[in-house]
Amino acid sequence: MKRYAGFRLAAILLLLISAPFCGAAEPGIVSEDESSLTFRQNDGTEVILPKRPGSTVICYSSLVQVWYAAGGTAVAIPAVPTRDTLPEAARGLPQLGTHNTMSAEKIMMHRPDLVLLNDKLPGHRQLRRTLAELNIPAACIDYRNYRDFREIFELFRRLNGSGASADAITGKVDALCAQARRLPSPAFASIYIGVGIRAETDRANAACMAALLGGRNIVPPGRSSRGPFSYEQLLLRDPDVIFLVTTGNVTGAREVFRKEFEARPEWKSLRAVKNNRVHFLPPDLFLYLPGSRFPEAFRHLAKLLYPDQEFIE
Repeated sequence: MKRYAGFRLAAILLLLISAPFCGAAEPGIVSEDESSLTFRQNDGTEVILPKRPGSTVICYSSLVQVWYAAGGTAVAIPAVPTRDTLPEAARGLPQLGTHNTMSAEKIMMHRPDLVLLNDKLPGHRQLRRTLAELNIPAACIDYRNYRDFREIFELFRRLNGSGASADAITGKVDALCAQARRLPSPAFASIYIGVGIRAETDRANAACMAALLGGRNIVPPGRSSRGPFSYEQLLLRDPDVIFLVTTGNVTGAREVFRKEFEARPEWKSLRAVKNNRVHFLPPDLFLYLPGSRFPEAFRHLAKLLYPDQEFIE
């Protein structure tokens, strides 16, 4: 009897421990009416956002492309190394500084009805709380790679009251990926060169796109977008193609590449090096998420993964 009671107690404790996780609410749109929309962030916080905002401040550059494609406009945006990463209509807007130097004071100068922030940056999450205390609607958006694009586009479309559709963008991407995935799968490595050298998992945008095109990432899946880089693992797994994702300072990144990779005698033994398949990816298409330019970015990557293949336009 005691043994049975002990079993029941253990089962109850297990249910109590598991309950919060079973009932965890998914992020996304919760509800909406004619004038506002309730959005649940990754941390579970629900924020009320106004529809058809007259003045929007965007604090993360990759969100600018999606916001404009979904029918929106902005009054201020973050600084970017090159304005080629921005939609043409946003290139003359005031810039608030880098995403790491945003402040409530800078944002308040533009009297926003809505502020869009990046969920993965702790400073942005704190900034949203500060803005909430000032009664300024703001949301932290989790935008890591192409897989997030359609859902964010739909959120922005509904906020803007726009009839825009993501299909014109995603339809081209889907057709390209379907064609590529019928081909033999090349192994690839995606390496980030910025503040240090990092190996990219499929959660990083360039690696995500290459995987959707049928490539096999030599870096195993992980909870983060980038992890420690191992030169030894690169040599051991010997990918067919190597992609290099760089910061806006491409000249500096190429110098790091020369010192850390090309200077090593074993570098020339890699299959990708022998076949001239080591590629620097343009930052405006791969470091920054290109929004309406995703079909262009996917096509660029497909041609590098499958150099002998002709892809449909």
